[in-house]
Amino acid sequence: MAMAPVQHAVIGLGRLARALVPALRAAGESVVVGRRQPGDGEFTHAQAAAQADWVWLTVPDDHLQAIAASLPWRPGQLGLHCSGATPLAALAAAPAAAGFHPLKLLAGDAGLGGVHVAIEAGATHAPALQALARRLGLQPLRLPQPMTAEARAAYHAAANLAASGVLAVLAEAQSLWSAAGLPPGDALAALLPLTRGALDTAAVRGLPGAVSGPIARGDVAVLSRHIGALGAAGLPADLLLALGRRQLALAEAAGRLDAAQAAALCDLLTPR
Repeated sequence: MAMAPVQHAVIGLGRLARALVPALRAAGESVVVGRRQPGDGEFTHAQAAAQADWVWLTVPDDHLQAIAASLPWRPGQLGLHCSGATPLAALAAAPAAAGFHPLKLLAGDAGLGGVHVAIEAGATHAPALQALARRLGLQPLRLPQPMTAEARAAYHAAANLAASGVLAVLAEAQSLWSAAGLPPGDALAALLPLTRGALDTAAVRGLPGAVSGPIARGDVAVLSRHIGALGAAGLPADLLLALGRRQLALAEAAGRLDAAQAAALCDLLTPR
């Protein structure tokens, strides 16, 4: 049975909204946008929300609760936010609440398609949100209901580690590049293809199948020199040791190492 058309209002026009609004319209959805300071022919937050069945609050997390409380809700409306970190309780003022969190970095003019979207909703709205996700070219991923604070923090930490956490590793790689006497300006362009290659391989083979380098080969001597290079460069070894232990577990899961190699690497990667 076909669903009745839904009128959407998007409150706020930040980076996420600039991807969400055209995606909704391209999928045939009707959308109005509410701005804090509207221009001629535009809508305020309250005016936009009053027209909508689903009201998307794409504002900073710290403002969600206050803006939700300020809107003129009516029975039957659904309030949505796109935050992975904020509980649905921030939308307590709405008659019903749901979360729709695309697992994508929205830089520049990046659209929404091609990634998973975490949906947090009750049984009444989850099917419609999953169907919308598919029309937007997203893969719906339903979060547990109810979601505990601990589970939410773990989920959001996983997403952040997979995104900006990679940048922290690249920052350490850049420092070592400079310590080797190589031009700092060349570091990112030279190292990023390695990062992309590892990620592309992981997408095909899984994480254990993609691990490479001295740990995957059981090369204790090379790894020892890597650790020594950190000390010579005045860099802390704790990050490399922690990452090395995780790589060791992946290499063992892939069956790349014998018991003696694994034991020698584990000893080398254990903090003293």
